[in-house]
Amino acid sequence: MRDCSIALSAGVFAALLGACNSGGSDPSPPSTQFSNPQLVTITGYSGDVMEPFISRDGSTLFFNDAGGGATDKDIHYAIFVDATTFAYQGPLSAINTAAVDGVPTMDDAGNFYYVSTFNYNPPVTYDTLYTGDWTGTTVNNVTAVAGLPIPTAGFINYDLEISPDGTTLYFNDGDFRGGNPFPDADAIVIAVDSGGGFVRLPESAIILANVNTGELEYAPAISRDGLELFFTRLELATLETGIYRTRRSSTSSAFGVPERITAIEGFVEGPTLSPDEKSLYYHRRNPATNKFELYRVTRP
Repeated sequence: MRDCSIALSAGVFAALLGACNSGGSDPSPPSTQFSNPQLVTITGYSGDVMEPFISRDGSTLFFNDAGGGATDKDIHYAIFVDATTFAYQGPLSAINTAAVDGVPTMDDAGNFYYVSTFNYNPPVTYDTLYTGDWTGTTVNNVTAVAGLPIPTAGFINYDLEISPDGTTLYFNDGDFRGGNPFPDADAIVIAVDSGGGFVRLPESAIILANVNTGELEYAPAISRDGLELFFTRLELATLETGIYRTRRSSTSSAFGVPERITAIEGFVEGPTLSPDEKSLYYHRRNPATNKFELYRVTRP
C-alpha cells in the first residue's frame, strides 16, 4: 500500500502493524500565507526524503528515508547550501536500527529527539520516543523519553517536535489496536519539562481542541514563539492529506480553527519551518515515480 500506509508519517503507521473555536484570530488568511512550491535538492542523495526537519540554526537538514520495507526506516542528514539545496552527509548510523527510526527534531541546545520502534515490546517496554546529544555529525547518550507512553499494547507514541527552547514536546498518541496500517484514532498531545523529565500538560486537550478531530492529525511543527502550529491531516474517507496552519494569541490559550495551506498540493506530510519562518518545508509523493521528495513553500 505504497500510496498511503508507507507514506503516512514516514512509514511509522505501516511499521507499527502510520469542536470549539477559542483560539486567537489570524490577520492573514492561511490560504495566502504561503506560495511558490519548489522542489528541494539534496546533492549526493537519490533516495526518498520524508519527515524533514531543519535545525534551529538552519545549518542542517535531518530526514528519514522510506527504508527497505514497512519496518525499516533510517535517519539521515545534510548540510545547508542554499534554501533549495542541501549537501548529503550520510545516515546517522549510531541511532539507526533494523526497525523504524525517524521523525528527527532538535532544540537550540542540540538536544536531539526521534522515534524508534526498536524497543517497543509490550508489556516489557512501550518506549518509542528517544533523545540524545547532537555532536554535529552523530547522536550520543541516547535515552528513552520516559513518562509519556500509555502502558497498553497497541497504544503508541509517534511523531514529535521539540520546541526551540527545549521546554515543550508535541507528539502523537496513536491507537493501533485495530490492526490497520494507520491508527483507529490519534491525537496530538503536549508535554512540558517538569525539571525532572517531560509530563503531559493537563490542558493539552483544551489547547488542541480545534486541531484534533475525527480525522488523523500528526507531524506537528511549532514556531519559535509557540503561537503558530503546523501539522498534517489525513482524511480517512478519501485518504487524502493536507498541511494545516493554526495560530493562538498566547502560549496559554487554545489554538484557533486550522486552515489548509492551499499552495501545498498532492500527498504531502511532515511540515518544518526554516529559522526565519518564511519557508515551510515538507515531503511530497511524486505520483509518477512514487518517490517522496522534499519541497518548500514561502511567505513574505
